[in-house]
Amino acid sequence: MELKTVEIFKNRRSYYNLDKNINVKNEDIINFVKDIFYYSPSPYNAQNQRAVVLLEKEHDYLWGNIVMETLRKQVDDDEAFKRTESKINGFKNAYGTILIFEDMDVIGELQEKFPTYHDTFIEWSEHSSGIVTQGLWIGLREMGLGANLQHYNPLIDDEVKEKWNIPKNWSLKAQMVFGNILEEPAPMKKIDINKRVLVK
Repeated sequence: MELKTVEIFKNRRSYYNLDKNINVKNEDIINFVKDIFYYSPSPYNAQNQRAVVLLEKEHDYLWGNIVMETLRKQVDDDEAFKRTESKINGFKNAYGTILIFEDMDVIGELQEKFPTYHDTFIEWSEHSSGIVTQGLWIGLREMGLGANLQHYNPLIDDEVKEKWNIPKNWSLKAQMVFGNILEEPAPMKKIDINKRVLVK
């Protein structure tokens, strides 16, 4: 049996060579992100995942100003920073970024309501973030776009929240960069799947 789901998963890769020449409307991207967040499951239907979609100039500001300048303060060696600068410019060259957050107030309320699962709610919340992230990643690919996932949090958290007026209780988890695909990534080496999936 061949499933479309598997084909979509096969096509999801980490695309780093991206540019801004996409053939998808902003409205379609925004509606797609809303659908992924609306229909993704969460612990006790908490719906604690949040997103901020940065397109065009807002995306450029994130990478060209916030991330670049934050890292410039972290890297003392000019030669070493050239490699960092090239990497960040690669993200800036893409079209947009989806900032993925969790609303920690919602998690706190669940922890108070169900103290038996206090510590477990953090783990469950991370599961939900993973589901949302995977949904975004494969959906963007199905739209003909490439994406990669970055984690410059917590270095950039304060500036991001100040720039886009994001609630303090939202915790930044990841940054998904997306754009037009310029180059296919090289195949990834995979270990024997029978060592990872056991049937008893």
